[in-house]
Amino acid sequence: MAFEKPDPGTVLKTVVKLLAISLLVGWAITFFEITPEDIFRDFGKTVRAVYDAAKNAIEWSAGYIVIGAVVVIPIWLILTVVNAFSKGRRRD
Repeated sequence: MAFEKPDPGTVLKTVVKLLAISLLVGWAITFFEITPEDIFRDFGKTVRAVYDAAKNAIEWSAGYIVIGAVVVIPIWLILTVVNAFSKGRRRD
């Protein structure tokens, strides 16, 4: 099986994407005050810390989502029904 020579442009794009993703992930990890030493020293605690932070973020946002949905969903439903009826009348 012969390997094709990779296109330098594709390789460069891939490297840039990996660098950008690494930057974002690194920023997110430091946002949660996790250092590389923490990750390697005790991987289990690191995973637990990330899980706890994500869980706290979801718990914090869930209340706001529900409150917003109480207003947004009925308005969306009314607009959808009104638009469906108005399109039906235009066809007549």
